[in-house]
Amino acid sequence: MKPVRVLILGTGGMANAHAEAYVSMPGVSLVAGIDTNAERLSAFNTKHGIGHGFASVADALAWGQFDAVSNVTPDPVHFPTTLPMLAAGKHVLCEKPLATNHHHAAEMAAAAAKAGVVNMVNLTYRNGPALMHAAAMVADGAIGPVRHFEASYLQSWLT
Repeated sequence: MKPVRVLILGTGGMANAHAEAYVSMPGVSLVAGIDTNAERLSAFNTKHGIGHGFASVADALAWGQFDAVSNVTPDPVHFPTTLPMLAAGKHVLCEKPLATNHHHAAEMAAAAAKAGVVNMVNLTYRNGPALMHAAAMVADGAIGPVRHFEASYLQSWLT
């Protein structure tokens, strides 16, 4: 299988976590970054060993040498930056939320379906310290056999 070439759109704080995750994945190659802030883009690309940088989605699409996009732009920018990527046949993973309203999210889903690509958001607590500790306790047999499990994650801005 050929490597998946990933472009990171938006190089602010969370983009570093995305880059570090992609670098750790076999079969994934970080090939480019996009940011309107040239200084931040340059520093990000240098830090992560990324060879190409672009100031706009249009410039990156003109280059075209990527398969998928990790969209780490501010929330209101997900919709206008994701649609051209989908139309160009690029898979897109958006940082949460996918869009700022249902209409935009539905339009993004329809555009992905039309292009035959994936447009998704990943919101998971799988690697959260508390859950990792609980999983280790189960794996080590520290709490005995698990017969039932139910959990709620209550966070002030979610409740």
